[in-house]
Amino acid sequence: MGYRSQVVLAIAPEAASAFMALCAKNPEVMQLCHDADEFMSGYEQPGDYLMHWSSIKWYDDFEDISALKTFIDCMVVSDLTDYGEPEEPGCAGSNGWEDYFKFIRLGEEPEDYDQRGYGFRDIMQCRTISF
Repeated sequence: MGYRSQVVLAIAPEAASAFMALCAKNPEVMQLCHDADEFMSGYEQPGDYLMHWSSIKWYDDFEDISALKTFIDCMVVSDLTDYGEPEEPGCAGSNGWEDYFKFIRLGEEPEDYDQRGYGFRDIMQCRTISF
């Protein structure tokens, strides 16, 4: 069984070429994305990418997860030079590459979550009570 998470990753068109470079360097990441419950382009605008895994073992020691997490970390610190992009995107007044993606991971425990990136404002975590 193992511990499972729900994960969403959305990449804006401005960062899509860096994401494609990641996938070219790491075919296992492309396979991970294609195996997602939802993998689409054009979620918010043409050229973006959205991946949703409803129940995935999101373990750091998995090669595909590790490569994707490294990419996300690079977006957070606004350094996509390893993926062929300039250090800062060419948009004045931005928060760097953080404006061009959203990552949310919700673990099984309520306090186990990770959220990164400022793009895709309609993607958010929401916990509800059902009865």
